[in-house]
Amino acid sequence: MEKVFGALSDPHRFQMIMMLGEKPSAVGELTSRLEISQSSTSQHLKILMETGLVSCHKQGNFRIYALRREELKRAMHFFDHLWDEGLEKLKMNLEGNDE
Repeated sequence: MEKVFGALSDPHRFQMIMMLGEKPSAVGELTSRLEISQSSTSQHLKILMETGLVSCHKQGNFRIYALRREELKRAMHFFDHLWDEGLEKLKMNLEGNDE
């Protein structure tokens, strides 16, 4: 999970996740929308693929990158768990202060 959060901490990779959430895209499309070099885009995509957040398949001469929503959902579940645990602790503290 640490790799996922580390990958998402970079603004360009976060933007890529948002773009790939809209639709699968080729490197060139991501490059032009992010206004960064193709080599930088490829490096960021490599990191996102290593974390499991992005997949790639070949379509003709292009590699199409897509968001792997199940991996993103795992990260969201982690935060949901933290939120629920935090609310429970807050409730216990508030109830303890009322006594």
